[in-house]
Amino acid sequence: MQLSSLIGKPILTRAGDALGYVIAARPTRDLKKLACLVCADGDENDFILPARAVLSAPETADAVIAGGARLNAPTGIPSPIGKRAYSHTGESLGTISDVLLGEASALVLSSAEAPIMADRAVIGETVIVYPDAEQRRHAPSARGSARTGQTGGKSAQKRPKTAQTQPQEGESAPPPMSAVGRAEADFPDTMSEAPPPQTPPKRSEPAPPQHFRIDRTNLLGRRLKKSVYDETGAPIARAGERITPEIVTRARRKNRLLALTVNTLTNIDV
Repeated sequence: MQLSSLIGKPILTRAGDALGYVIAARPTRDLKKLACLVCADGDENDFILPARAVLSAPETADAVIAGGARLNAPTGIPSPIGKRAYSHTGESLGTISDVLLGEASALVLSSAEAPIMADRAVIGETVIVYPDAEQRRHAPSARGSARTGQTGGKSAQKRPKTAQTQPQEGESAPPPMSAVGRAEADFPDTMSEAPPPQTPPKRSEPAPPQHFRIDRTNLLGRRLKKSVYDETGAPIARAGERITPEIVTRARRKNRLLALTVNTLTNIDV
């Protein structure tokens, strides 16, 4: 199941009574199942529908069939849709445009041809993607690189002793050296004052990426970046318009709330 397919759909009982519509969908931490749905009723009051109350929600259906169970607080994790994804080396991979739930759960990236398996990703404020087993097996190993250039043999490790000069005939012998003086003479490199460690310059931290939650409260007052149309091609809202409650309601009724949200808060075309 695609997580985005639930957003904006009306919620009906088995008898056909309208309960509201879906605002946001929250998956479980492993992204294999739906945890709960954040919904709004006809008076725009929020309520939370647990996954066990969802009786039917196929992707091709026009509505979600649900029971009467409710939650006091949402469960699962916030939807990662709209978050930025990075590789484990810090390379930007793009923005997550959808989540595929199921045993083979995966993340769909806006700039990638194939989805990324969820077991390779760590989801937080951003999403970090790690290489799979095949890529790790062919990755160059850094082990042993520190040994390059070391010289073997005991002779290379020994320091040459300083030659002790014998007094010439007629000259007086130099006064005996103290223990510190002998150490300085034998090991001049180690007894010299070491320069103070230099602290590396601080690197400026990149600004944290801005994320969004698919929620109508994030839309009101913002300008639409790309026009959104219904199935017949009629415009729901045009680029440059400010989002109003009427536009949100119209998009919800036409099942285009996700498109309105994404085309307002990101540059992903939906």
